[in-house]
Amino acid sequence: MTLASNWLAGLLRRASQSEAVDETAATGATTTTGGEQDQEPVVVWEAANLMEAEVVKGRLTSAGIPAIVRAEALGAIYGLTTGTLAAAAVLVPAPLADKALDLLHGDEEVEGEIDETGSDES
Repeated sequence: MTLASNWLAGLLRRASQSEAVDETAATGATTTTGGEQDQEPVVVWEAANLMEAEVVKGRLTSAGIPAIVRAEALGAIYGLTTGTLAAAAVLVPAPLADKALDLLHGDEEVEGEIDETGSDES
């Protein structure tokens, strides 16, 4: 009885695999995770702590750029705010990294320079 059930299971498995191969060959479709571009996340900001990283993530998300925060779990568990265990990184998809960097570093530019006396030169 076992031999017959194993034979039948093997026959059905081979039949389903050949159907899947035929369907893929006919449609030319393959399973991917989002196209031909590299979708690996890249670090665009190294934050001193989790709070800073969440603020940066919010800035990127509000501009339509998906972002994630990667941090050490021990820093969050113990409530650390300084040091290497408190540090966090903000990551975005590789194709959007340049846009994210422009957005984040564009905030640092000041339109008018302030001289040493505190008055605006422009």
